[in-house]
Amino acid sequence: MKKFLSILLSCAFLAALAICLTGCKGRVTERQLKNMVEKALEEKYSEEFECSAVLFHDQNGSYKCLCYPENNPLLKFEAAIYSDGHLFWDHYPTSIVASELSKTLDAALGDDLGKHFIYAYSNTGVHDTETARKIAGDEFTLDYFLRHGNEVYNHNNLMQVNYFIIVDVSTADNVYEDEWDNILNALDSVHRLGLESDIDLYFRLWIYFVPADVYTRCLGYFERNAVVRSGLDQIAEGFPREYHRIIHFDVGTKTWVTLTKEEYVELRKTVD
Repeated sequence: MKKFLSILLSCAFLAALAICLTGCKGRVTERQLKNMVEKALEEKYSEEFECSAVLFHDQNGSYKCLCYPENNPLLKFEAAIYSDGHLFWDHYPTSIVASELSKTLDAALGDDLGKHFIYAYSNTGVHDTETARKIAGDEFTLDYFLRHGNEVYNHNNLMQVNYFIIVDVSTADNVYEDEWDNILNALDSVHRLGLESDIDLYFRLWIYFVPADVYTRCLGYFERNAVVRSGLDQIAEGFPREYHRIIHFDVGTKTWVTLTKEEYVELRKTVD
């Protein structure tokens, strides 16, 4: 029943969006809207982009879209634009940094978790003109992003990084205590990277331990989405929920939910 209602609501949203885009005087068509956001992003960053979907229409006349640079279709990000063509925010710089942070943790982990996929994102939405010039001039770096984000948002030299790690349990054969140590050691390497820019990074992790077929479906989710929402949990846990395959914990200076190695090991036994 819940699944039926979810599908029904999704259809209703798409229908309403179609009406907003094409059925009202002065409204733009979906293709026009995509062209506008692609043009606005190109003018801002001096490279070409593809708008693959219109995600949301707000009552104030703005639209949220899913985009990616043409030379990197996997680098998904969301952007918001008004119907008059004014682009008022986008998460392209944040997505570039998140991709780098994913690669950094992945390199530090190596094969310690078996076959896995890492997705990162930061809540620091830096998208100002100075940052755009850095990207257009090939001068954009992680150090710049961390320092500039700290200045813009007054983070007091603290910054949160969120990691989603998908593990194919059919390839994992770990001692759980060692697994915990390997994860913390890998995070420490990312933390040291932040300290080089005078930023104390702290981390929130969601680790999904799933069978091979579910692992493939999870990867498909990241190919279609720029933001992690409940859909990923529904793939991993089933809908309605029938499995327990997620361990969530926090590491760093600012911690909401503490988790010891012993607690991790006990939880790990329940998701294997």
